[in-house]
Amino acid sequence: MELRTNVVDVWTFHKADDEPKYLLLQTSQEKADKWFHGSRFWQIPGGFLEPGEDLATAAKNWLAESGIVPSGIWAAEYVSCYYNIRRKNLELTAAFAARAEGPIDVELSWHHSEYGWFTAEECLERVHFRGLVEGLASVRQYVSEVDEPHGALRIL
Repeated sequence: MELRTNVVDVWTFHKADDEPKYLLLQTSQEKADKWFHGSRFWQIPGGFLEPGEDLATAAKNWLAESGIVPSGIWAAEYVSCYYNIRRKNLELTAAFAARAEGPIDVELSWHHSEYGWFTAEECLERVHFRGLVEGLASVRQYVSEVDEPHGALRIL
């Protein structure tokens, strides 16, 4: 077993409505069958940083795959630790927040079969993993539901 510290979650949100809405992606049945014993679930964009890779550049590239150009990216002051059954690793996953300028029609890959922009409460009805639940709480507290996130948290 290895300890991986290059895993990143990017809670993507917009504020076009009265309250922030967050992007969730539903795993495809193909992905679920391949890696998760057929279990589908909602997740958020993210990925793995390569050695020496810049976080802002990596996050912009991950979001660009879905057609999203962020207007800002912030550290969310949260890291989750869990055992990843698929990769058989202990992983530390840092949470970040990216702002989109509106609800964008997301381009899906084979990894995901559907998406939605949801309120925080609607997200909590859909996500089942502690790291996502707690990561969203931190995003809300420090970034998406404050008048202006602290400048020291801004990455892009």
